[in-house]
Amino acid sequence: MAQTLGVKLSSGITKGNFYSYLFVVLISSAYAGALSILQPGLLQTIGVEQSHQGAVTGMLGAIQEAVFIIMMALYGSYSDKCGRRRMYLFGLFFTALGFALYGTASSINELIIYRLIIAFGSAAMVTMMVTVVADYTLNESRGRANGFQGLVATLGAFIPPILAGLPQKFVEDGMTQVAAQQATWAVAGAMGVFAIAAALFGMAKKDITAKPEPFWLNLKKGAAVGKQPKIALSYGAAFISRGDLAVTGAFMGLWLTQHGINNLNLTVSEAMAQLVMPSVIMVVLGAAVGAILMGLLADKINRVTAVSIASGLAGVIYTSMFFVSDPSADWVKALLFVMGIAEISAFVSSQALAGEQAPEAQRGAIFGFFGVAGAIGILVGTAGGGYLFSHIGQSAPFVLFGILNLSVWVWSLWVRAKDQQVLQGVTNV
Repeated sequence: MAQTLGVKLSSGITKGNFYSYLFVVLISSAYAGALSILQPGLLQTIGVEQSHQGAVTGMLGAIQEAVFIIMMALYGSYSDKCGRRRMYLFGLFFTALGFALYGTASSINELIIYRLIIAFGSAAMVTMMVTVVADYTLNESRGRANGFQGLVATLGAFIPPILAGLPQKFVEDGMTQVAAQQATWAVAGAMGVFAIAAALFGMAKKDITAKPEPFWLNLKKGAAVGKQPKIALSYGAAFISRGDLAVTGAFMGLWLTQHGINNLNLTVSEAMAQLVMPSVIMVVLGAAVGAILMGLLADKINRVTAVSIASGLAGVIYTSMFFVSDPSADWVKALLFVMGIAEISAFVSSQALAGEQAPEAQRGAIFGFFGVAGAIGILVGTAGGGYLFSHIGQSAPFVLFGILNLSVWVWSLWVRAKDQQVLQGVTNV
């Protein structure tokens, strides 16, 4: 049995397999965060009015999440039969292709078509990103493994801010705003080549140890397991953790871009470079800290308790965004740092809980449903958040998810109390 970084690897999994997977996670995470950071500049460049940008952002996000909701459980269940590596390669290819095309869009209709390509690829990519870590590691160190995965995913989140600075550099080199956007999205698409090579040559070719079951039977069993209280809680935590990430990604950048243009007389490229990049970096730094802390904590305490800590912290932080009137203020950056800790902690703890509770034979299906719960969270965050952003106020999407996080916190306390009652009953017997 191999071991690396304090993580005990499953039988047949090598250190090379694990590190190749982490590299693929790096690129997968960059793709997951790049749309929300790069898209505001593209919308402005192709002439979408500011008053409509929130609604368009929400609509495009809703289209993607609808695909996720339909496809993730199917992809997860099928990966229990065909293998994680093949499914990951499929997802990476179509995600990269969609990104390369996205920057060439000149209308909302074209954005919709290219977003669908990204969505079908990303649904497979994201499902495998959260499933493989459970396959590759043993339960006693799976919290730490999820922490490292979260850390690498956080490092991947540094890539979109770098990409966000490219349009300004390309403009300074003589490109038009349109050409600068196209070049930036082409660079984003090219990242996928490296991830595909790492998955193809580095990840385990034989990554399914349980005997495959018929597709629909496996899917049915995976859905049935979701009725168990802890699995159900992990789905609820997936809902809020992915929604947290979506709201921060989609609307923090948009809020800052609009604030820079309307209040600080900045161009789109200047707003992205001067306001969006520093704020995103603060969130990412907080997430890097939170990933390690929650990864270590999840192996030392009850994983339901870990979900309680994460959801409670996120509830307080997201609700406090109600008091923000100037998103470029220095104190907001400190708030965003803690927000990064909170949102990644919810992500890591929910994955660790799902991995602990999922039977091996239905693991892909269960993480597929886990992904569906997350996709619904993102759908609520993007579509509902887009409406709230445009019609209520820029902080409204954050406050909504603050309330939802506090609801999951209460739910986790109930599950923990019921668990304690069962243990006490067994002890008394």
